[in-house]
Amino acid sequence: MEIAEFPGGVRLARVSGELDALGAPALRENLGRLAAGAPFVLDLDAVTFVGSAGLEVLLELAERAEREHVGWALVGNPRPVARPLLATGLAARLPLQPTVAAAVESLSAAHQPA
Repeated sequence: MEIAEFPGGVRLARVSGELDALGAPALRENLGRLAAGAPFVLDLDAVTFVGSAGLEVLLELAERAEREHVGWALVGNPRPVARPLLATGLAARLPLQPTVAAAVESLSAAHQPA
């Protein structure tokens, strides 16, 4: 997982490979640190497979972000990501954005001082 930070404090995590039972524990740990406080974008465009363990991590992440009032967005348009999200109904529960740029823009705008 690669992590970057944009002006305004929005962090970006790019994940690649498979989100399966083998990778879920490490992903859970890394995302737990990422979700602490500042808004973030999770980019899954380079993910080639999402299994049930990966879906569980995404659901946990969504619940934690909501509980802790942390803004976030998920970018994951390739079929290996979009298909399981749609099939399970998770697409309706996750803050999906079409691109990283759109996700960063929406989070930056939402966190500007009034």
